[in-house]
Amino acid sequence: MGENSVVEPANITSCLPGEPPVPLPEQSPSFVTCNDGGFTLLEVLVALTILAIGVMAVVSMQTVAMRSNTIAYRITAASNLGQEALEDILSKDITDPIFLTSVNNQVYDLDPDTAATTRTVAGAGTYGATYSTTVGPDGSGNIPSGITKVTVTITGTGINPVSFTGYKRTI
Repeated sequence: MGENSVVEPANITSCLPGEPPVPLPEQSPSFVTCNDGGFTLLEVLVALTILAIGVMAVVSMQTVAMRSNTIAYRITAASNLGQEALEDILSKDITDPIFLTSVNNQVYDLDPDTAATTRTVAGAGTYGATYSTTVGPDGSGNIPSGITKVTVTITGTGINPVSFTGYKRTI
């Protein structure tokens, strides 16, 4: 007997997978079809439930990944702006007044081409920068004479402040 085979009702009563046929009573229909290849409704519902849970987990992971990607993009933009500002300050001549006196939290113009001191990066937000300088010797012995420490801090949309520090020889 194979799948979907038609047999006389007097010969079998049930078609259980892996079991031999059992005789039917006399009042059964004239033909019986044995089909052991199907699924019950319960099996289908269990399979769909497991599939739905799996799909929801993948969608949740994708949402977290997209959010993390946005944060990483914002931090990268802030890092690039901070590095650019620090390099700009450190590239100035040693006679520039910025290296002669210690200052704290001075606004650095991220966008010198316009009146704004902030810069907007498409898809990342708006950023501002401040800088501080410490002319050596600083009294604590951390910065020797003839060296100026420059720290640039970038603040922006949806990120913690990002700071960069560099040193300029002034003699």
